[in-house]
Amino acid sequence: MRSVQPEDFYKDRPFIRNEYEEGPWDEASGLPPEEIGKLLREYAETHREDPYPVVTAHEYRILLENAQLGINPHQLFPDKLRHGASYVKDATNSVLELLRKEEYNRVFEEKCPAAWHQRLLLKYCGIAVPDADVWHTVPDFGEVLRLGLPGLLDRVIAEKVKKLEAGTLTEAQEIFYEAEEIAFRALNTYVERLKDAAGVAGLRRYQEALQHLLAAPPESLYEVLCLTHIVMNVEELGIERCRSLGPIDVLYTPYYVRDLERGRETKDSVREMFRYFFQKLAAEKRYADQPVCIGEAWECDDCPAAELITLMLEAYRELDIHNPKLHVRIRKDCSVKFLRMLASMIRAGNSSMVLLNDRAVLAAYRRIGLPEELTSHYIPIGCYEMTVMGEEDARICASWINLAKACEYTISGGYDLQAHLYPGLRTEEPKDFEAFMETYYRHLRSEIDAVIKVVDEMARFTYAANPSPYYSGTVRSCVERGRDVFDGGMNYRNQSLKCFAIASAVDAILAVKKYVYEEKRLTLAEFSDILSKNWEGKEALRSEILRDPVKYGNHLPEADRLAREIFDFCGREIIGRPTSTGGVYRLGCDSVNMAEEYGRFTGAGADGRLAGTPLSKNLRPVNGCEKRGVTAFLQSVLALDNTLFVDGAPLDFILHPSQVEGEDGLSAMVAMLRLFMEGGGLCIHGNVLALDTLKDAMKHPENYPTLQVRVCGWNEYFVNMSPETQADFIARLEGTEHAAS
Repeated sequence: MRSVQPEDFYKDRPFIRNEYEEGPWDEASGLPPEEIGKLLREYAETHREDPYPVVTAHEYRILLENAQLGINPHQLFPDKLRHGASYVKDATNSVLELLRKEEYNRVFEEKCPAAWHQRLLLKYCGIAVPDADVWHTVPDFGEVLRLGLPGLLDRVIAEKVKKLEAGTLTEAQEIFYEAEEIAFRALNTYVERLKDAAGVAGLRRYQEALQHLLAAPPESLYEVLCLTHIVMNVEELGIERCRSLGPIDVLYTPYYVRDLERGRETKDSVREMFRYFFQKLAAEKRYADQPVCIGEAWECDDCPAAELITLMLEAYRELDIHNPKLHVRIRKDCSVKFLRMLASMIRAGNSSMVLLNDRAVLAAYRRIGLPEELTSHYIPIGCYEMTVMGEEDARICASWINLAKACEYTISGGYDLQAHLYPGLRTEEPKDFEAFMETYYRHLRSEIDAVIKVVDEMARFTYAANPSPYYSGTVRSCVERGRDVFDGGMNYRNQSLKCFAIASAVDAILAVKKYVYEEKRLTLAEFSDILSKNWEGKEALRSEILRDPVKYGNHLPEADRLAREIFDFCGREIIGRPTSTGGVYRLGCDSVNMAEEYGRFTGAGADGRLAGTPLSKNLRPVNGCEKRGVTAFLQSVLALDNTLFVDGAPLDFILHPSQVEGEDGLSAMVAMLRLFMEGGGLCIHGNVLALDTLKDAMKHPENYPTLQVRVCGWNEYFVNMSPETQADFIARLEGTEHAAS
């Protein structure tokens, strides 16, 4: 018997949209966050001599056994745990997260002080911020659903007993298994608490689902979603973030089919179920939004997976939310119907999605030697990055590397114009452009080497800084080996670096080539002096350079060739390079919000950029420099070797609504997407926006509460964005609309 009928959701929505900010919490069910925080810190302080993985597991246990619950009777997924996070914009700084961050930083400061100091120097100069990256994770949800709660715990116990009886159990493995058992028993206790609270609240369906999950793996789609949500939230209580729910169309379709066959659900009730589920994820306000992946299972338009995906997309589209965000795999034989559905959503403003080209992704994986029988089941995690769930620890954001910095140092001889020091190489003034490029690559190689040295050193201490009981306990190889994910437990242990700001770098280099080496308007030393003064007194020259038509992103051979050469160099220096953890390095080129962060520490650019202002984003041209429209921009991206970028290479477009009006406009949009895929592009996302709309939204925000814009790897409501970010979109639209006209 179903407890939800079509349209129930819209009666409940006012009570669930802001359920975390507004509560209510059952104060009698446990301790408030401040008391939980005290318990955690007392436990950590009094158990300093105990193995840290065991201490970590007990910290999760204390929180799960004692924190207050909130059961929302208006939700199909009513579970809430009061862990102290703030929900002003993003859910951050829970009591356990704060404690774990302190420990994370302390371990690296103590264990690898030289690398930690170098990391701070690289950050201060805007070159890079190397990190161990424990933030981007994905539990193996295939194993979670296959084994269920009891099976996950039983597997841990069985593997420990097996090694104990064979006489092979090491002390490190014993610590690992003890931590896992503590953590998963605590998870079961938490589910018991939720079950009892649901009974008190009269939520019989949820109570029965949890009762079943405590005894067996899930049998229905509803139980799948309940379990997925609980596991995701428990793993995220510390500093890790669950950056995918796995390939949900692959995982959920068998349950959907069985539910329809047995009369447990109808298409309408499944659509309604996803309304509640997606709204739940939106209410939780995860940083950069919660990713979900679809597309792999859409084999034909009338297959069950296509039917389920369509129901999910229908629910998502009508909610008009940007969280969760959609990772959409585009198969080689992708359905035109599927593409039109996606394009129509983007056109209508539901643009919180990125489309990923299977052919390019699989070719990129071949570069680092992973077998296609595994990589054919890849999933995107985070914003655009790929991994193989349950097999590959990809550390997708070990560092970003600022491509514009090497140009700054080539001009200045290695002197940092913002930090006022020499962070690395000191070089002489190149005599010709060929020597200039040789010097640029020397600086870039030096930066890459410095970053890799820090990442390799930090990686050796990641387990000490952040043991991960819930993530590790879902991964078969970790449990079989008795080793944590961050202690080499996964089969493939890779690290990923991102080289970004390609447009800022290319435009700056081309300006040097023209004005110094070709026209000889000034010497490199004079150019360096101008940049050190942030263009003061040289405004006319800056204006001339900004207006120069030879810019990256316009399908101009010189700019496209240079961009490709730079990325090819990065690929040779990074891709396949051995890591300290027994894997290889991977390459990406997205920027996310690092264009602003690193820009603050980057001096004035030879392209006319002012000191401290944002660098170019992703594979985009510099704002205002997209002179020849989206087709030319697309061709510039396709001129790159996109198979370099298994860690992501996003093209983010902006189209004017008039360009995609009606059926012909939608067909043109689909043709653009197909051209990108067939041309070898890796991933694409974007906005359909008009400049007048954004300007009016700045003046009258009350009229545009749900106007979404694709920021980078996530969407935001335009009216909630900072004035600086709004201005960035205005500046880009001004350039693109001028190009379109």
